[in-house]
Amino acid sequence: MPDKPDWPADATELIVDPDRYGKNLTGILVRAQYLSDWGSFDISDLYAESLLRWLRSRGGKNVWAENCVGQLLGHGQIADD
Repeated sequence: MPDKPDWPADATELIVDPDRYGKNLTGILVRAQYLSDWGSFDISDLYAESLLRWLRSRGGKNVWAENCVGQLLGHGQIADD
């Protein structure tokens, strides 16, 4: 499996974690990159960093809610600020 990406602080792309791909489904689809292909993927497939980026993509920031989503999707706490 490829290594976890090293994103710059201002990255906007969502990246699928190959180890999580297809294991859980929420029914919430986002445009993301899986290996070298772009497509629609479930939010449960995303790396924790991409999930947090997506949760904040509309300008909101709620650490408590972000960590709840992270816990529910098996990432643990994803926000610390």
